[in-house]
Amino acid sequence: MARGWLLASIALGLVLGGVFAAYPLIDLEVARLFFDDRGAKFPIATTYEWNLVRQIANWIPFLLLVPALFALLRKIVFPGSKMLIAPSVVIFLVGSFIVGPGLTTNLLLKDHWGRPRPHQVQQFAGAADFQPWWRPGGACERNCSFVSGEASQAFWVVAPASLAPAQIRPIAMGLYFLLLDPIRRNDARLEKLIQRASIALHRNTAALLSGAGTAMAHAGSTLRHTGHHLHKRIACL
Repeated sequence: MARGWLLASIALGLVLGGVFAAYPLIDLEVARLFFDDRGAKFPIATTYEWNLVRQIANWIPFLLLVPALFALLRKIVFPGSKMLIAPSVVIFLVGSFIVGPGLTTNLLLKDHWGRPRPHQVQQFAGAADFQPWWRPGGACERNCSFVSGEASQAFWVVAPASLAPAQIRPIAMGLYFLLLDPIRRNDARLEKLIQRASIALHRNTAALLSGAGTAMAHAGSTLRHTGHHLHKRIACL
């Protein structure tokens, strides 16, 4: 059932993407339903209650990441302890979120695609030209309208790549293929790697702090010697 739902969602996304590509003005007509011509604004965008709902929804994916992040940070701080969550699951969850909503959506597309948001286009009291979703370029410089950050986070939550059929797992999410596939999964080896990296981090941090402490002690000694010398010179005046 889960696999069927995922395939149906992908198919629906492809169909809707094709419809909006062929008839881009649908985008404007839908947005117009929420636009107030008299106030020249989208009222819901300035309503406290709806903004609160949006903020809460935006926090849900991050809250779901908390257990995995906690397990990883605990292992880094205490390298000898056993991970509370399987390391393959931790790396898969954190890595898929970074690669998907993090790098692909917010870093690669939203700041470089250039598609203006509805309130920026001329049809809704803005100054920019309307652009269909498939056409890169436009007046928007950062945090633009394609792709949707909220939609990508929602897709990460409700349709993780672990639900994909085995045949398309490498395509749907390479991290699943590398980490969670039963043939390749090796949590003991991954935990040892994380433990070694954590110990190395501890050693490097200790060496850095020790070097900084030595340098500060040397600087303090130099300043103390200089102060005594100046004090003697002043006393002789």
